[in-house]
Amino acid sequence: MSIEQKLQTAEQLLAPWNKETIRPEENRLDVVIQPEALHEAVSVLHEAKWGYLSAITGMDMGVEAGQLEALYHFCNGPAITSLRVRMPRNEAVVSSIADIIPPATFFEREIKEMFGIEVNGLAVTDHLFLPEDWPIGVYPQRADFTNEQAKAMEESHVDQMPEPGRVGENTFVVPIGPQHPALKEPGHFSFTVDGEIVTAAKMRLGYAHRGIEKAAESRSWVENLYLFERVCGICSHTHAMAFSTGVEQLAKVEVPMRAQAIRELVAGLERVHSHLLWLGVAAHEAGFDTLFMYSWRDRETVMDLLEQITGNRVNYSANLLGGVKCDIGEEQSKAIKEGLSYLETRIRHYLEVVTTDAMFLNRTRGIGTITAPEAERFGLLGPTARASGVMRDVRVEAPYGAYIRYPVSLVTETNGDLEARCVVRLKELLVSCFAMRSILDNMPDGPLTARMPRKIPAGETVARIEAPRGELFYFIKSNGGEIPARVHVRTPSLCNWVSVLEKAVGRQLADVPMLIAGMDPCFSCNDRVVTVVDSATQENWSWKRLREYGIEYYSR
Repeated sequence: MSIEQKLQTAEQLLAPWNKETIRPEENRLDVVIQPEALHEAVSVLHEAKWGYLSAITGMDMGVEAGQLEALYHFCNGPAITSLRVRMPRNEAVVSSIADIIPPATFFEREIKEMFGIEVNGLAVTDHLFLPEDWPIGVYPQRADFTNEQAKAMEESHVDQMPEPGRVGENTFVVPIGPQHPALKEPGHFSFTVDGEIVTAAKMRLGYAHRGIEKAAESRSWVENLYLFERVCGICSHTHAMAFSTGVEQLAKVEVPMRAQAIRELVAGLERVHSHLLWLGVAAHEAGFDTLFMYSWRDRETVMDLLEQITGNRVNYSANLLGGVKCDIGEEQSKAIKEGLSYLETRIRHYLEVVTTDAMFLNRTRGIGTITAPEAERFGLLGPTARASGVMRDVRVEAPYGAYIRYPVSLVTETNGDLEARCVVRLKELLVSCFAMRSILDNMPDGPLTARMPRKIPAGETVARIEAPRGELFYFIKSNGGEIPARVHVRTPSLCNWVSVLEKAVGRQLADVPMLIAGMDPCFSCNDRVVTVVDSATQENWSWKRLREYGIEYYSR
């Protein structure tokens, strides 16, 4: 079915509630509906199996407009249908759709905390992203938000909150995090256990973010490229590529093929880096530190290659708006091929280890099994979904950039357990190595950049990139100026958390670290906002003050 046919099908399904139809881009259909029609409209799309809910974007149209919007984005291959719900700014209410689509609960809690959109029927209303002492009625993503509004509530006494403990004769609540030796990033989990068996699970995010989406609204398009590259230290290139792709779509600028090929090449190296890092973390959680150390040793190979190509080992800064800033010469090409030969040998060895080592299999085989229907219900993305047999990969479903010329093969497994997730990731590395060789052997000639306008034409766009953990979703809006009006980032980890909380119930508490590690979570990708309070004056620091402090600190 073509993109147009898919969009026509969606339009027909939504016809009973359609108040206005908008076509922002060739592959997108926006249908304006009333808030009270949301639940029914989502039910129809879901029952018709028209794609999956990829993200919910909140937008404040400004004080003068007096309106908030919530966009429910459904993706079906390259086709995207968005339900656009408009609400009065002082009375913004929608119904929860989490009973239809469970992962929507995290998206709904985000628009509630960030924009003040009330969600009727939301099962959990605790803060997910904002601090516990965040002032009531203050929403950081609203257009008229100021730093002074974010003064912590004095009566909250968050530091004195007792941790829950024994809640029944043999029932305890076990808190894990936010700082814990088994987790490499801060996140808080609360597991209720009856003896050793987990009977309930919930989580809390919000410990690592830096308010990047809000900061983007006061920075130029070029400055924002470097800002979004810092959402995540592991998949920094993927974030920069998603932002660049979206801005280039808005500007209708065609990136030279050589630049697109180099972007895919760096993305392939980043995938190898990310998956080997994950393998080491998973091995460590399983008590297999030999595998941890060997996989991280081999990861150095790809880190060295990235440094040789871009000059950096973490935030590579390979992208420019309109292209890339680094070329691949004969010397780099030879070094990459030698590195790939070494890595392919090691990856095949690790594939044998994770499928034959008796100790490791005790911690992975049959653990955390997610069937294909469950994966669809949980809205899983990336290798976690593909390990359950769900064929979901943006590079294959909706090829972008150089993936049209240098396609990759889809890797799936059907067992759906932790072992399958290991196998999928390692096989994906072999596919990535093959694709990178193909690029190096057939590198197109031509320039590295195309000219970009300083002001980006007004409009909205969606950029979807397959990050190492799954689909990365960027919604970008321009009002025609030198800075974006809105950038919304939905990372794959946010979609995959539901499966961890659901599958932990009924398992031994000792399996929990492996369940968490199995989805390859990224906490810095999830989080949203932090405030810095001057201990002497009790005033909130501005970005300018924080930057000045950073410069002063590192000049000592």
